[in-house]
Amino acid sequence: MNHIKYLILLVLISVSIEVVSQDTLDMKEVYIDNDLVYKMDGQRFTGLAQQKRKNGKLNYEEQYKNGVILWSNLYFNTKDKKVSDKTIYNRYKLWVIEKEIRLRLSQDTLHIKTYDENGKKILLEQFENNKVTYSCEYNGKKRHGREMCYDDDGNQLIFQYVNGKKVKE
Repeated sequence: MNHIKYLILLVLISVSIEVVSQDTLDMKEVYIDNDLVYKMDGQRFTGLAQQKRKNGKLNYEEQYKNGVILWSNLYFNTKDKKVSDKTIYNRYKLWVIEKEIRLRLSQDTLHIKTYDENGKKILLEQFENNKVTYSCEYNGKKRHGREMCYDDDGNQLIFQYVNGKKVKE
């Protein structure tokens, strides 16, 4: 039992050290060189780079680890800090998007775009009250695979596409 407590304590200390060692800088205080992000002193950047509106409210931020972008958030212009768009990047391929998530002001998900390891769109899902109302598989810009939606009466419809063309059933 003491080993488990020791392990948990070790993990908590490691996470705390990483969180404390992160910087929060203005977007103007970092720069990009060869797809990696650096502080003005030439060190690879770990932390948050933020852009604020003239009124001081957070508008946009990006999270970096050792110069590599992990995610970005765009915020609604409200009193509360609420995300409108979140982009998650591939950790192993610089600046390649993994997911794009758009939220409503209520923070319910509006839609999610998912990309493959090369940044090609493979899935679009739309939501209403946190339930999937539309889903379509893609091969880049073309529908390719299963598309699911609902008609005006609430009946689920499913279609198949190959390279952007609907397959007759």
